[in-house]
Amino acid sequence: MTDVRLAQLSISMEDGKVLRWVAAHGQRVSQGEVLVEVETDKATIEVEAPAAGTLTIVAPVGAIVPVDGLLAELREDAQTLSDTARPASRLETARAVSDTRTSFASPAARRLAREHGIDLATVSGSGPGGRIVARDLATTAPAPKQTVPEAPGLRDAVVRTITASWQQIPHVQIGGELAADGIVAARAALPPSSVKVTVTDLIAFALARALAEVPELNGVNGSGGPQLSQAIHLSLAVATSDGVVAPVLRDLGSRPLDGIAAERARLVAAAREGRLDRRELAGGTITLSNLGAYPVDFFAPVISGPQIAVVATGRVAEKAVAESGWIAVRARMWVNVAIDHRAADGEAGGRLLAALERQLAALPGGASGSSAK
Repeated sequence: MTDVRLAQLSISMEDGKVLRWVAAHGQRVSQGEVLVEVETDKATIEVEAPAAGTLTIVAPVGAIVPVDGLLAELREDAQTLSDTARPASRLETARAVSDTRTSFASPAARRLAREHGIDLATVSGSGPGGRIVARDLATTAPAPKQTVPEAPGLRDAVVRTITASWQQIPHVQIGGELAADGIVAARAALPPSSVKVTVTDLIAFALARALAEVPELNGVNGSGGPQLSQAIHLSLAVATSDGVVAPVLRDLGSRPLDGIAAERARLVAAAREGRLDRRELAGGTITLSNLGAYPVDFFAPVISGPQIAVVATGRVAEKAVAESGWIAVRARMWVNVAIDHRAADGEAGGRLLAALERQLAALPGGASGSSAK
């Protein structure tokens, strides 16, 4: 007998909600076959069979299963073992092809297919390796819509996580309006490239170097106290149709600017198409939430526990600034740092803002910056 348990997919994950069983109770399944879709605090994920066997479902649809909780059991009976030795019938082969086609679609694509009655076997995939993603269904003529109970959205999990963080973590908010001329100069100086560098990429590049000066904000706060990380793994808040998720941009401090831009673009696309790998959501040591694409100057973010801090940035805008008795027009950006007061204090937030302002001025291609390394 092999247990199918819910793995911990992110540092803040405590449980998951069973959305849909892809395989049926009593069905014989192969190792690696998708068994069930589970909604976590970060995303909707697929749980695969760790071994071949006959499926016994333990957690029904709608059940809340804790991390390492039992979802199902796989029994290796004589029938299962004999199936591996005999050739499959044409009917079984056709069913296997259809099941494989379905499991090779992203959760978002499968949800759209269910809602519009689309047979995924008729859809060509444009995702990695030919995987079917949500955009592939846009050009498929939908069948008459069936009445299907809508699966609970990711929003419920996000709300639970934010509520728990706000109630359990003593937040201290430190904010300031920083000079952002370096961002404007760096963007203007960027050479033509196949990789588009955004303001978020420039902020992330500068933030990694600022955190090297304030390492006490890069890590998690566990039961044994703060656990700091030498590597900077940035959780990047990304808005999707199902809510906000935070894929992790790993080893931020060692990446060049174009490397940050390429990986950020890949993660954002994967998040919005519902095809993030569970490993891409785990292990973040600090979060960046940038709302600069909107007319937002200031907002107070909520820490994604057990991380120690989250950095929130608003738009880059021209402001009238007093300089040595004169008024000048300068680019400015509001930055707010929320800190778990059990792990660090406001003074660390002030030092991070000062370090970030210096690093923004020194961006590659900026007025005082050098080439990216």
